[in-house]
Amino acid sequence: MSKGISAPSSRFGYSEKEMAQAFERLLRAKKGLPELGGFDAVYSEITCRQGRPDFIALRYKSSRAMRKRLAVPGLIGPAIVQHLRVGSPRTLDYLVQKLEFGRRSIQGALREMVENGCIEQRGDGGYVLATRMNNEKPEIWAFELKLNNPKKAVFQAQQCRAYAERSIIVVPPGQEANYDRFDGTLQRWYIGLSTFDPLTGQFRVVRKGRKARALSPAHQIYTLSQVARAYE
Repeated sequence: MSKGISAPSSRFGYSEKEMAQAFERLLRAKKGLPELGGFDAVYSEITCRQGRPDFIALRYKSSRAMRKRLAVPGLIGPAIVQHLRVGSPRTLDYLVQKLEFGRRSIQGALREMVENGCIEQRGDGGYVLATRMNNEKPEIWAFELKLNNPKKAVFQAQQCRAYAERSIIVVPPGQEANYDRFDGTLQRWYIGLSTFDPLTGQFRVVRKGRKARALSPAHQIYTLSQVARAYE
């Protein structure tokens, strides 16, 4: 029996929590996941605007970006993002009126987020969400682990696509056939499907899915701000 797995606690021989613990060790390993590779950072228990995936993994495009601190101010950043839109500029006065932070703190956060490419300042001084964040933003992967309940797993993986370039469902071996009826949905949303056995440590890609641009800049910036808070 694999390290960390106690006596059988379900028909699979392990609980979802035990599966997650074993999977996290594999995610954090230098080689990472077979066929998918390694990651520069792994986080669990990150609350996003849509759901709370089992794991968020980041893959940086360059070592320079990896060394760079995620410049999305911990508490003020998410609050600012809640009030910004892509095509509707908000002024500093508007944000000061709406937020429970001082003017100077908001100005500093806005400046930091503009430099990081999360938001843009228009010629009239208004602020909007960036339609595309700069190239130093890490690629976000989201992993949803489920022993059963494929309908819920697919729904949660769809939610992850708001902020993640890659969304992967991970299930015990033998459960992948339960997702055949969701084939069209998985393909349309570019969702991957893999199996993982915590008793043996074996990981297998059933459908790789595809990297695709996250659907919501606001959700992506919020997720990175939550990661930055966890990093502090």
